[in-house]
Amino acid sequence: MTENAKNCTVIKVGGSLMETAPDLLIYLQEHINHINEPAPSLLIVPGGGVFADSIRNFYENKGISEDAAHWMAILGMEQYAYYLADKSSMRLTDDLEELLPGISILKPYRLLLRRDPLPHSWDVTSDCIAAWVASILNARMIKVTDVDGVRICGKTVPVVHAVELKEMRESCVDRMLPELLMKDSRDCMVVNGKYPERVLAALEEKAVRGTLIKGNI
Repeated sequence: MTENAKNCTVIKVGGSLMETAPDLLIYLQEHINHINEPAPSLLIVPGGGVFADSIRNFYENKGISEDAAHWMAILGMEQYAYYLADKSSMRLTDDLEELLPGISILKPYRLLLRRDPLPHSWDVTSDCIAAWVASILNARMIKVTDVDGVRICGKTVPVVHAVELKEMRESCVDRMLPELLMKDSRDCMVVNGKYPERVLAALEEKAVRGTLIKGNI
């Protein structure tokens, strides 16, 4: 782990935020220097968005294997990374050893191809990849999406334990994410990225509307 990684937060940015995510990154870049010293490193892990959706369609209709779909979907994440970088002027990286202060956007394909750490399944998508990256960096994890948090019985809950989330049939996170969080005893804060101030508050560890997924029982 690099020295900068000790002051790092991994932020998974969902593909559902494609229209607003570049402005979110610009907003964070303008405000993160006020969080603490030294300036934190924020590593953006892109979702798959429309790029991964097209691969899911191929998988369902063209009969491609889960292995092929896995790597094609990760390449979809990489396409979203290039989109975010182009629209926000943020730097791209595929090297976890050289994180700089400020915002970097991860290109995940070569990193994952070298290490291949996760099962090849649609239960394992960008949330799980972000959790794996956070584990390597021993970093905090924030999931930024287009909903206010995890909903149980029709209400957004402020806190949920990963073991409870694992039993839910559907939620706003990958099916395997709770298992990874429990394995690593890592928390994950889920916030609505349509409200940049909420993401900033989560970075500052302030009270914020969203759901904290607790990795510990």
